[in-house]
Amino acid sequence: MSYGFDIAPGATEIGLTSLGCIGSDGSARCPRYNKSCTVACSIKCMTTAMTDFPEAKPEILLAGLTVASMHATSLTQVQKALDRFQKVIQLTAIS
Repeated sequence: MSYGFDIAPGATEIGLTSLGCIGSDGSARCPRYNKSCTVACSIKCMTTAMTDFPEAKPEILLAGLTVASMHATSLTQVQKALDRFQKVIQLTAIS
């Protein structure tokens, strides 16, 4: 996903790795990634990842938005996902 000239992972890759979607080598680690992942599943993974990796919260949020937008069938679904992401951020803000 990184389109830079270097080989360093981008923010999306860092977030997807923190979520457990992909491994550090970029290969799919979660069997649901790019197949049957849902917003609910990404919310659960985001909550865990933001608690486990608080230093990567912006990257995790970006990855969550990426996953939600890949599987949304309408703009309304993306807007609902954003509301749920906001709750996750509030829940993990104290962590």
